[in-house]
Amino acid sequence: MYFSHNLIKITLLIAFFLSFEVLAISFSINGPNVISELSAYTAKYKVLRGNKEYGNATRALNKNTTSYSLSFNSNASMLFYSIETNQTSTFLWQENKITPLSYQGKDARTFKDDKNLQLNFNHEQSILTVDKNGQKTEKKLSERLLDPLLVYEMIRFEAIANDNNFNVKNLEYRVQDQDGVKEYHFINSGQFVVDTLLGELKCIKLSRLRKNSSRKTHIWLAIDYDYIPVMILQENNNEEIATLVVTSIIRS
Repeated sequence: MYFSHNLIKITLLIAFFLSFEVLAISFSINGPNVISELSAYTAKYKVLRGNKEYGNATRALNKNTTSYSLSFNSNASMLFYSIETNQTSTFLWQENKITPLSYQGKDARTFKDDKNLQLNFNHEQSILTVDKNGQKTEKKLSERLLDPLLVYEMIRFEAIANDNNFNVKNLEYRVQDQDGVKEYHFINSGQFVVDTLLGELKCIKLSRLRKNSSRKTHIWLAIDYDYIPVMILQENNNEEIATLVVTSIIRS
């Protein structure tokens, strides 16, 4: 009887883990190339405005025991003003299917209050916990929802899955950020050659456009470096706010 009871418990436990994929609100990456495992990388950047350097940034993807973690950290300073950002996103990956797990983000700026955002994706109970500056709320976890950091890696996954045939002109993603759920809209402008410290790189350029705003974010993904971002330009009213330019990429 004891053996039978334990066998039932083990069977139920296995059934729970097998059913997690069904319970989890995940979604697939469209493309002919199946990515069974993601490759870790660390990319370092310098932060520029005009021709002057004001700081640095690091973007890294690492594989954990059962999940992946993506991080982005940057710091920049000009005279008495400084900006520091730290973001970490964890997620599951299984053959072109992604499942967000958690997100932590902090934005600290001189003369302003820090902005903190924590997200927890509870797929078992279909609950999204949002902790914004210490104020915690819960709501139903909706499908195809990403965090503010993972959304940019999603574009990279789409590019890898389609490789040289990545020609979708418009990309739409739903993102939970500081201001709630937003639609992130990107335009694919095709291939360009970008001059970097790593040499001239053939890239795919994408631009994020915001409704009722003149702010834009342009991203160049290096084709020969697994579509890792090698340059990011933020602008407002067609004027540069800041540019991140890659200085090194380490892949493993």
